Amino acid sequence: MSSLFKSEVVDRSKLGETGRVVYDFYEAVYADDFDRAFDDYVDENFTFVVGTANNPALNAQIPWAGVEHKGRSGFDELVTVLYGEFEPIVMEPRVFTETGDTVFLEGHFRFKHKVTGKFADSDWLAKYTVKDGRMQGGIFYENTAGVAAARI
Repeated sequence: MSSLFKSEVVDRSKLGETGRVVYDFYEAVYADDFDRAFDDYVDENFTFVVGTANNPALNAQIPWAGVEHKGRSGFDELVTVLYGEFEPIVMEPRVFTETGDTVFLEGHFRFKHKVTGKFADSDWLAKYTVKDGRMQGGIFYENTAGVAAARI
């Protein structure tokens, strides 16, 4: 992957400290630098959820969704499964909203499934907690029906 995390709208230099941590994390992920993403920006006890946690029905349709991904092993599992199936075409943040230790993001992605050739095209929302320059946890909402449809 080349760095696909780009924005025509968000100016990183105008973000506060918490926003820059999240921005830089995404930039590292979409530059295929997972070690830097985790080591430089994420707390070792980080917990991340796609969709809602403890959701077996969602997890049955999308293996990385509906469960908590905890720590480095959870992060590694998430990126291995997700990017093993999908090729990111674009990951575009459109809005960063910072309030204290919390960062909300709005954006759009387009991913191509490596087997079916179908596209998952979705607006998304994410919320992260950042303390002492490290992401503590996050949740990511997407068009899960669209992602699931691209897998079949």
